[in-house]
Amino acid sequence: MTWWRGTGLVAQRSLLETFRSRTYRIITALLLLASAAAVVVPRLVLDQPTTYTLATVGEAPQPLRAALESAARRGDFTVEYTARADAPAVRQAVRDGDATVGLTDRTLFTTSEVDLTFPGLVSQAVVSLESAARLRAAGLTPEQIASLASVRPPQQVAVGRVASGERAAVGFGVGIALYLALTFAGSAISTAVAVEKSTRVSEVLLAVLRPSQVLVGTVSAVGAATLAQLLVLGVPLAVAVRLGYGLPAVASGDLALAVVWFVLGFAVYAFLFAASAALVDKVTEASAAVAPVTTVLVIGYMLSIIVVMGDPSSAWGTVISMFPLSAPMAMPIRWSGGEVPVWQLVTAMALTAGTAVLLVYAGSAVYQRALVITGHRVRWHELFRRPSENAHAATR
Repeated sequence: MTWWRGTGLVAQRSLLETFRSRTYRIITALLLLASAAAVVVPRLVLDQPTTYTLATVGEAPQPLRAALESAARRGDFTVEYTARADAPAVRQAVRDGDATVGLTDRTLFTTSEVDLTFPGLVSQAVVSLESAARLRAAGLTPEQIASLASVRPPQQVAVGRVASGERAAVGFGVGIALYLALTFAGSAISTAVAVEKSTRVSEVLLAVLRPSQVLVGTVSAVGAATLAQLLVLGVPLAVAVRLGYGLPAVASGDLALAVVWFVLGFAVYAFLFAASAALVDKVTEASAAVAPVTTVLVIGYMLSIIVVMGDPSSAWGTVISMFPLSAPMAMPIRWSGGEVPVWQLVTAMALTAGTAVLLVYAGSAVYQRALVITGHRVRWHELFRRPSENAHAATR
């Protein structure tokens, strides 16, 4: 039997057990529902048509109405008008919430709770109309006035911490999803390894297979099952991006990149979880054995949320997003900000992949030695003994 054939049989056995599990199917269905709700519910709750109300003394002038209606068509909102008898009544309408903005002869009434977009539009419309009237009085022709009005303002370029709030939200969600996926996958791997060792199933497998085949097969099965759940989780988001349902098109690349980061992160942590779990003799000891690995994972996640999310362009944010043990969670968050150089992304991937290769070899070495030591929890110094010395120590 070839090495790949044996590894495939172990992976197939673990996958069949996982996919047949009722718990796995229920969790996968809940993930699908939660992802769909995360896309649909905010849209239903928050994406209501925006309507502004303008209160004026008497009917609003027709030129003002025309200017605001033109802006409303471009800004995808509607404007309603309400007439009041005098200026105090207009002010009272704004105070009572019956109007968004109140306009009298030379005064614009608004409140601190109102978005400044509509008051700004009203002010701009009033200024433009008054300027046009004065230009006509000065003798300019309608063509000259239109030429002056066509002067465009300077182009606005966003230089904030993120280029797109929606894309940043996707990146934040991806960071959380990857952390949870790595945590759950690590827990599944440690439990599977501990159960196989404590029930002596591993001894049966080792009678016909190499330790590396058992390790890689088990890890691959858990990784494939977890990746399947991540893909299910990402289906509603991908559909939302495709349909332009409140998410920018560039987010589709972020979702695809998340799959790559999961594979890299899984390769970094999976073999550490497996090697740590192989040290135990009872399933109840697995949590304590993998606690150091879990702690490193949690610290990486917390730094990603606190430092990288707080200021993606900071020096510490850059370091954390490129450090191999935190990059799988930090870089997707920072990348979604839209201001990460491509060379930093490629470098972070290369460093993480290199670290993963080293940890695969180190974790496999620990796993192979610890799996054959039974009867007690393996001590670190036993891993450096020869197998014959461990057997002699066990018989004493």
